[in-house]
Amino acid sequence: MHEKIQKLCERLPGLAIDASDAACAPFLRDASGLEGERPLAVVRPKDAADVKPLVEAARAIGIGLVPVSSGGEHHRGDTLCAPETVVVDLRSLSRIVRIDRRNRVFLAEAGVTFADLVPALAAKGLRPMLPLGPRPEKSVLGAYLEREPTIHPRFQWDMSDPLLCTEVVFGTGELFRTGSAAGPGTLEEQWLAGDAQKNPMGPGQSDLVRLLQGAQGTIGIVTWCSAKCELLPARETLHLAAAPSLAALAPLVRHLLRRGHADVLFLADARALAALLADDREDFVRARAAAAPWNLVFSVSDGAWFPDERRAFVMRELREALAAAGLAPAAATPYGTLEDLHTRVTRPDLGRGRAWWKKAGLAATREIFFQTTLDRAERLLAAAEDVLATSGISRDDVLTTVQPQLGGRVCHVEIDLAFDEENAARVMTAFSALARALKAAGAFFSRPYGPLVEVAFDGASTAPLVPRIQRLFDPDRILSPGRLRVPERLLQDGGLHAVQ
Repeated sequence: MHEKIQKLCERLPGLAIDASDAACAPFLRDASGLEGERPLAVVRPKDAADVKPLVEAARAIGIGLVPVSSGGEHHRGDTLCAPETVVVDLRSLSRIVRIDRRNRVFLAEAGVTFADLVPALAAKGLRPMLPLGPRPEKSVLGAYLEREPTIHPRFQWDMSDPLLCTEVVFGTGELFRTGSAAGPGTLEEQWLAGDAQKNPMGPGQSDLVRLLQGAQGTIGIVTWCSAKCELLPARETLHLAAAPSLAALAPLVRHLLRRGHADVLFLADARALAALLADDREDFVRARAAAAPWNLVFSVSDGAWFPDERRAFVMRELREALAAAGLAPAAATPYGTLEDLHTRVTRPDLGRGRAWWKKAGLAATREIFFQTTLDRAERLLAAAEDVLATSGISRDDVLTTVQPQLGGRVCHVEIDLAFDEENAARVMTAFSALARALKAAGAFFSRPYGPLVEVAFDGASTAPLVPRIQRLFDPDRILSPGRLRVPERLLQDGGLHAVQ
């Protein structure tokens, strides 16, 4: 056993620490093809109370900690380890602590997955704000901390939504609660006083949850969060409009968002839509051949009050908007019913055992995503096409989605490169070329992972702030060491070299 792990066992004798090859091997390499160092061990806290002493002990001993809250495969390099690092497996923190229907908020620990959360909220007449096709093992807290775009732009009012309050152990070993959860009083006392942990700002004038989001575990280990949810509609129907280009669908997207008619809303090219529908590679190939170049997927929902009257009004406006755009609604998807697609995107708990759709039936996938506005998305995708045309990668396995956020004020654009082992090197080369081309064309990388960090921070005036903020909350840099590390050449202020 490694000397530092021996010291950790001595300091925390009740903590589950597994240094076996079977436990550590999954974190050597992830499903995107990225590789890291072998962790010294995997530590599994039994509850949130175990995390604070673990951070304190790791700081004293000099061990790095990489928090992981999702199960199954990982795809972005965000679970890979630096030397002398321990993986903190938070999946045992799996309680849904509270569901508050009146205030439309829930509080859940780090290990709660979307497969756990969706049926639990449905039993209370609620539903979460879901990412597009999350893996069933994906941690809710992990997705919200990573600012995963949701398929519900109508309900998103701020880029931090739906995340609200959190409990975090900083790299200093200090336990802290953000937002209205900061107090005064315990959570139980706050509930008795009518507080629902729904205000993300605080304590005081601070808004620290914005530092935790997108930090990839470099500032603190978050043990639980509260998050917004919405009422489960009495009835929801999914609709599909197909077009030869993204631009042809843009007027309809703007109409639906401006009028607030659609709950679920996203755009997918033929390959992405086929991947969402398919159970295996054979299904994917068939659906891909039948799908239109671009597809708008959206839902119309009914509430408890005057549902028929509202639906008649919304459908009339929808028919007028489709006619104005020269489009017609589809009666079915290219491979299955609209009801099947609705189930795929709203019920991740039913997707257990199914391969992740972004792999398109192949062995792995690399995701490259950025933010822009809807009117600029097509120009940026054209820049990506120029790179892909010379990359040697089959365009048939490149999936593209566009997800409006914040009611349509910004869009998350994603290009997923699905590949088999023999094409791994070619995909890695194309990935780097795509990132540089998109950055030059005006893409904003708000969530850079792994090799995208250097591209994202190149030319950014805020780059020198990143190591300063990390050092404030994690003075010894024990949390996710090496993650979100700004290259030295980008730190223009000479005084910042000392804190990196």
